[in-house]
Amino acid sequence: GASDKMQVLLKGDIEGVGKANTVVQVNVGYFNNFLRPKNLGAIISDDEVAVKVEAEQAELARIKQEGVDMAAEIKAMGNVVLKRKVGAGNKIFGNVTHKQIMDEVKRMSDGKVVLTLKMKMDVPHVEGLGSYVVPVQVHPEVAAQIKLEVEEEK
Repeated sequence: GASDKMQVLLKGDIEGVGKANTVVQVNVGYFNNFLRPKNLGAIISDDEVAVKVEAEQAELARIKQEGVDMAAEIKAMGNVVLKRKVGAGNKIFGNVTHKQIMDEVKRMSDGKVVLTLKMKMDVPHVEGLGSYVVPVQVHPEVAAQIKLEVEEEK
């Protein structure tokens, strides 16, 4: 019956059982014969599970708050200005890249806003001078908009 099952914290990914750092129910025999000898699992109490869940939720909240703060910082920053040489028909030379925007945002925010390539950023196709909006997903639940100003380099 159910008494043959035990609650275990996995220390490694085990196909068909679960991922590392997750809590699963396994048969006592499976734990004693496989998980414990291979050091792939540890017995975990309900109290320990509650603490683990709480810590994980606090960490998720902290990461989200970082995203919220970053979005506020980006908003407060104002326009991100990139200077470009211009040719005929006010067409700019070269492209506007993620990296150029990321570097300028970092510089303007004194290193407070560090965008990464993991964050989805929709860089518009910039051919000429003017204002552009660059949406960036700083956190799965938090989006920000970078106001980009492309000006002529004199």
